[in-house]
Amino acid sequence: MIKMFSAFTEEIDDVDAAITEVLNQLDLEHSLMKNAVGILHCYHEFIDSGVVKTLSEKLPFTIIGITVPYVRLPGKASSMGLMLNILTGDDVDFITGLSDSIAIGGENLRPATEKLCGEISARLKSDEKPPMLMAFGPFMHVLKINADEFVQNISNCFPNVPVFGAFSFSEEIDYSKCYILYNGESYERATGLIAITGNVNPSFLTISVPEKNIIGELATVTKSTGNILHAINGMAVEDYVISIGLIEQKGNLEKLYSTPIIAKLEDGSTIVRVCIGGDGQGGAVMGGHVPEGAKIGFTMLELSDTISTSEVISKKALEIADGRNILIYTCMARLEFLGANQREMEANTICDVIGSSACFYIAYAGGEIFPYQLANGQFVNHLQNFSIVICML
Repeated sequence: MIKMFSAFTEEIDDVDAAITEVLNQLDLEHSLMKNAVGILHCYHEFIDSGVVKTLSEKLPFTIIGITVPYVRLPGKASSMGLMLNILTGDDVDFITGLSDSIAIGGENLRPATEKLCGEISARLKSDEKPPMLMAFGPFMHVLKINADEFVQNISNCFPNVPVFGAFSFSEEIDYSKCYILYNGESYERATGLIAITGNVNPSFLTISVPEKNIIGELATVTKSTGNILHAINGMAVEDYVISIGLIEQKGNLEKLYSTPIIAKLEDGSTIVRVCIGGDGQGGAVMGGHVPEGAKIGFTMLELSDTISTSEVISKKALEIADGRNILIYTCMARLEFLGANQREMEANTICDVIGSSACFYIAYAGGEIFPYQLANGQFVNHLQNFSIVICML
């Protein structure tokens, strides 16, 4: 059984005040059990001010996490806040690790990930398979890496093990200051893992957009390379989206950023993608891979559609949580879709539904990792865009 307790602060500049505020909320003497890990989400300035490093030095367990542009706990929320969530238990363990630095372009991504997974495996009991992994990384687009490759590399090392987690994000115009955090240090090019073992029975949920919002019939991806989508139904992507009325002229593919694309894969799983921009040759740079043969549909959304999915998945989570903690990552594209005036509407909706019925946290991320369970019971782990992903733990 895992217990979760949390702390929050918006005090960036006064390190002593921030640490005191966080520690007073934690009550470690009475709350901490045999094993523990801290999951940290914060605004990037907490690194520069020294709060992240000092906090890690004050706590007797590993802290791992990412920088994010919005955090939420019951009754507490901020675009410039720090949120620490501690998972602890007597009959569970948390095995953590950090990868070597990953080169821009990802030429050493696979060996770095395999090394990290090997180090985690070496600390497991003989022939033990962890019930789940949590994975964290920087915003891979900045490193010119398809984040799906990282997720797939982990899956290859831990077959049929569900992987849940998120990638960092910042609202800087160049996507800079996206860090992974590990024991007080920040890294722009590393990735991290937590293997959660013992008495653990996780459940997972995801939602993006109502399928009723798909425009017309599903189309077929006829050419793609990694996260570059070249052709749909035999047409260049630009020509296809012009033909269905989503953009008026070539060179405007970035306008599709708030238009989620649902892709149904041959194994029965579903992924959701957003378009980051054009590749200059009629193709689209996507927020993750879209394999050839996938059936895809573009969607049209109103604000109410996004909020309705938040309510639906929150109610479902409460139905099946059965006293477990609820860990929530939601996509930064959803936050931007809501706009400045309704920025907190989704998080407010989730909080209103869950209320005091469960311990939970919400963090907005630059990509969500979700374990999709197939009809045969096997797990396939996918990077998601424009989605809410939930783990009940």
